[in-house]
Amino acid sequence: MFILIIILFAVLVIILGISTNKKEKQNNEAFKNMGYDMSNKIESGKYLGGHPDINNEIARTLIFSNGDIIEIFNFIPFKIPTKIAAINKSAIKNIIAEDQSTIESRVTAGRLLTVGVFAFAWKKKKKVELAYITIEWNDGRFDHQTIFEFEGLKAMQRANTTRNSLIKIIN
Repeated sequence: MFILIIILFAVLVIILGISTNKKEKQNNEAFKNMGYDMSNKIESGKYLGGHPDINNEIARTLIFSNGDIIEIFNFIPFKIPTKIAAINKSAIKNIIAEDQSTIESRVTAGRLLTVGVFAFAWKKKKKVELAYITIEWNDGRFDHQTIFEFEGLKAMQRANTTRNSLIKIIN
């Protein structure tokens, strides 16, 4: 009975792997049909906020360079990615990578209001490794800070890789 369960589990894993690979090929083909080179895609993590065209958090995003702009895509597994926003390359002032400790060391207004001056001594305790990319840009009238989050092992390394990739396509 135990061997039968292992065999069924192995078959299920193989089927899921084939299905995932097939869908990834379909997504890559969809991008190619839209004129994008998959070798130039930048995995940009979870979108948190800061772009005037996007109102909600997005679990997974991709960025592509397209002429004078960078385009942000919503990437949902098993669905064709959709373009959700763009930023003119010439509007970008800075791209910053920060780790979790840098963000957490800032005293938030909420903690300051809750515990007063003790907020400086009270630190959030969180075990998850987090890193952030902030794209600072101006649309001609307003300054924006578009923020992406990376979570899990080597989050800061992935955020730094994304930052470096963005800098290369902007120059």
